[in-house]
Amino acid sequence: MRRDLLALTAVLAALVSANSIDAQTLAQRVDAVRDGRVLMAFQARPGVCGSGNGSIWTRESWRSGSWNQSDCLTGPVRVSLGRADGTTISVRVFVGGAWRATADETDIGVVPPAEAAHYLAGVAHSIGGRSGSDAVSAVALADALDVSPDLVSIVRDVNAPLDARKQALFWAGNTALSTHDLVQLYDGLGPFSLREHYVFVISQRHDDTAVDKLIDVARRDADLEIRKRAMYWLGQTQDPRAVKFLRDLVTR
Repeated sequence: MRRDLLALTAVLAALVSANSIDAQTLAQRVDAVRDGRVLMAFQARPGVCGSGNGSIWTRESWRSGSWNQSDCLTGPVRVSLGRADGTTISVRVFVGGAWRATADETDIGVVPPAEAAHYLAGVAHSIGGRSGSDAVSAVALADALDVSPDLVSIVRDVNAPLDARKQALFWAGNTALSTHDLVQLYDGLGPFSLREHYVFVISQRHDDTAVDKLIDVARRDADLEIRKRAMYWLGQTQDPRAVKFLRDLVTR
């Protein structure tokens, strides 16, 4: 009888522990690790694959023929977070493969992609360099319904590292965010490199609204170099309005 009671107590304790872990947010699970490395995985959105060791492709790069289909693994997205004194100091992202946690690593397993995307977007607001870029890329690769609000939030954050803002701008241009909403981002972009990157991103939309914005930038931007880049991308569109605008510049 006593043995049965002990066994039942152990089972109940395990269930309580499991339920407690399930009730924790992703942020709480990561914050529980003060030092070391936290590993997680989540489902990749359709059209994403990787080699498992750092190379990542999307459907757009598939079309370019720059990858070997036999090497393509369609998930999961794997993220490694370096932790020191309770703070995330590094982020690395991979697609494909599986984790084999070492003694100083904590594998928290498979997490919901939408929660992971939102959490990593928060990290990207305060971490720069490759880590910031990787955090943003992980957001964009997650199989979440719509990550554009998180990406736009990073782009608009003037206190966020420039690397993270540029990466968020690139991925925002590759989401379902409307070209009209993409146009609205321009006036909040201060640094030259961010506005330069914006001109490229908007040029990839290939619609009337994008052409109108490129013409506007080519006319009004205070920086001559930015105006020149807008003119270059206008020349690539072959849009009749772009051709007329450029011709008028030359002949007036």
